[in-house]
Amino acid sequence: MLTEEQRTTVERLLIREREQMLDAIGHHDANVQDLRERSGELSVYRFHPADVGTESQEQEKDFMITSMEGGRLYAIDDALRRLYDSPENFGRCSQCGKDIEWTRLEVIPETTLCAEHAIAADEASGAADAADPREASRAGEND
Repeated sequence: MLTEEQRTTVERLLIREREQMLDAIGHHDANVQDLRERSGELSVYRFHPADVGTESQEQEKDFMITSMEGGRLYAIDDALRRLYDSPENFGRCSQCGKDIEWTRLEVIPETTLCAEHAIAADEASGAADAADPREASRAGEND
């Protein structure tokens, strides 16, 4: 079970990361608007095929990053809700009910799984390559 000081630390981490996600998502919106203004076109595409390809690739990359950040923002908001609704239960694994390691919560404060169950979930879904890089770095510590 987390101490009051640890819960306060997690809350600060979550709020800071939430602000970073909102800034990053806002940055994406500003980039799209800037691209429209610089191109002078009604769409964000220029007429030259090379320009179209480059801009399409950059837009797709930015969209994917923003989409991942949006998913993380959702997880952070959910973690804050759990922290505020039932602070005494925050930091417990949703699979086994054991306390999540403090070192893990410091790195991934929005997590709902202990390291053991996070690794098992990644292996079961075959998504180890697509996992949060912070998860992969924590998984290597348990080998």
